[in-house]
Amino acid sequence: MKHLKYLLSLSMICLFIVSCNSPERSVGMSSWEGVEEMKWHIGTQSAVDVAKAMDAAWQARNYEEMRTYISDTASITPSGGNTWSSVDDFIDRWKYNDSVWDSNGSKLTWTFTNLFSVDLDPSSGGEHVHADLLGTFTTQDGNVDNFRVMNRYYIIDGKIVMWNSYSQEIVDETNE
Repeated sequence: MKHLKYLLSLSMICLFIVSCNSPERSVGMSSWEGVEEMKWHIGTQSAVDVAKAMDAAWQARNYEEMRTYISDTASITPSGGNTWSSVDDFIDRWKYNDSVWDSNGSKLTWTFTNLFSVDLDPSSGGEHVHADLLGTFTTQDGNVDNFRVMNRYYIIDGKIVMWNSYSQEIVDETNE
């Protein structure tokens, strides 16, 4: 009887430990060649932090800090679909845009509406970070254009190696 109580207690402890260490949840699908059978897993906060830090540097117009978060060989494709030929060209274009907007009194602002990271294979590097933004562009004469942006980053070792951006105008309906 003593051994039975010991065995029962040991079984209960093992069952408790196993239930607390349930397998990581994964969902979804991908049609990318070579990973069709893989499922998506929740990513890490560190990949999200890279996107947040890059965004903070961009909003502060700290272009040199922006470079620290983007790989020198990154592929950056804006909403129009034309991939930037280099990170320098991307940053130089934003410097130019900002200087024009400053000179004519226009202003671009945006905020995150959500930001998360998912990963197809947590055992190998690289995470897909999804960022939704709500933006406003105000022209020098006070016209306001609201829009949504979805940025998708692929981040490896703290650097953005791929950045795709999609945008959508927000049409304000007026009652006439």
